[in-house]
Amino acid sequence: MDQSKIKTIQGTGTYNSKMDNALMYTFEVELENGDAGQVVAKTPDRWSVGDEVQFEKKETPYGIKLKLTKPGARQGGYMESPERQRQINASWALSHAIAAESDPERIIEYAEWLLKIRETLISKM
Repeated sequence: MDQSKIKTIQGTGTYNSKMDNALMYTFEVELENGDAGQVVAKTPDRWSVGDEVQFEKKETPYGIKLKLTKPGARQGGYMESPERQRQINASWALSHAIAAESDPERIIEYAEWLLKIRETLISKM
């Protein structure tokens, strides 16, 4: 993904989404790096001049479309959190350990073992 800042933004109208009938706002956006195109947002104040954005540019039969995201954001605006990921990993390991073991002390050992195997596999990918 490329990165730039919003240089100009101009509202161009609204429409109702075919997917869920939500009101969508359209804008013409020019970025500081010279790229420009149409952007769609769920709120009229989603983007402002000066916002740092990561973007993808796509040429369509209807013109150039830009998909903007905030740097470091995942789909849906969710920010990565190492602590949250550790919690998810621990839950995964515990649920698999509980399915395989009934002794509480062995469950923890088994869960730790599963996490080590998982990390080894990830490091080899």
